[in-house]
Amino acid sequence: MTGMDLSHYIGLAGPDYEVDIERGKIREFARAMAAPLPDFVSGQFPVVPATFLVCAPYTWGYTLERPRGTVFGEIDHDFTVSLHAEESFAFFGPGLRAGDRLTARPSLEKSWTKTGVQGGSMTFLTMLTEYKTADGTLRAEQRSTSVTTQHAPGDGDGWAAELPPYEPAYDMLERSSPFSGIERQALSELRLDTGPGPVSAGPLLMQDIVRFQGVVGEDDPLHHDAAWARQNGYPGPFALGTHQASLMAAYAAYWLAPEAVRGFKVRFRNICWPGDRLVYDGRISGLDPGAGTAQVHLTCRVENGRLVSEAWMEFDLKANQGTHP
Repeated sequence: MTGMDLSHYIGLAGPDYEVDIERGKIREFARAMAAPLPDFVSGQFPVVPATFLVCAPYTWGYTLERPRGTVFGEIDHDFTVSLHAEESFAFFGPGLRAGDRLTARPSLEKSWTKTGVQGGSMTFLTMLTEYKTADGTLRAEQRSTSVTTQHAPGDGDGWAAELPPYEPAYDMLERSSPFSGIERQALSELRLDTGPGPVSAGPLLMQDIVRFQGVVGEDDPLHHDAAWARQNGYPGPFALGTHQASLMAAYAAYWLAPEAVRGFKVRFRNICWPGDRLVYDGRISGLDPGAGTAQVHLTCRVENGRLVSEAWMEFDLKANQGTHP
């Protein structure tokens, strides 16, 4: 697959679709992201997790990879084996909750090409989705950046990967959250360059991947079908970037009030595989006690130190200075 100039598609906008946020979906998502916190699973109007809107295009709408009969099917590009490069969310006003009804409007915001070390010529596309209330008030923006590469995954040494040993132990179907030992902190307790410290989530299981896929509605067989993954040049199924992004958001949700999130951005650095032992960490990277704002930097790494993904979050903690409900 060669790099293509798709800039003439910029501005292409698809039909609106309705997003009804309901608490059952929030509960499913919270459990799949290892964060069954009261914030997400209790009460009639639980708050929405920071990465929850990754569900929206798959559950209620469409994506570049799954245009579902929309105008985005007109884009002359093969998205069969596209990868996720970056995902971000911006929230406006009070945190989204169960019961909110939004109208989503997707559009192609950016397209560019560049040459990479592993994949040769790469084509990037960013889909912007705006979420508004019935009166037109903007409540959230989501930006999803996908990348397709000139070289197939199996071409050349750059894509070579040695899979970790995979020896799953399904001693319990519902494992406790690895982040349950993190204590919620108030604004007054935060200090620059500090955080709860690294948390080992243990080996990534296929069960974890499939559960997250099922909740989100993202059914790409690259993440669960070994034969399909090998046919497309990968040595086996691999993790979804948004899964590890959501666990980073879970780390932050145990630490800081999730209804205070105003922004989340993640970049996907490397593929991780079933059996990889993942470690999550976070620290305060910016702090303004007077304004009540804090910025957090989060990482997901394999135990050997290889960076899988990193995220940045923004919090407005002025009205959220308590502890766990």
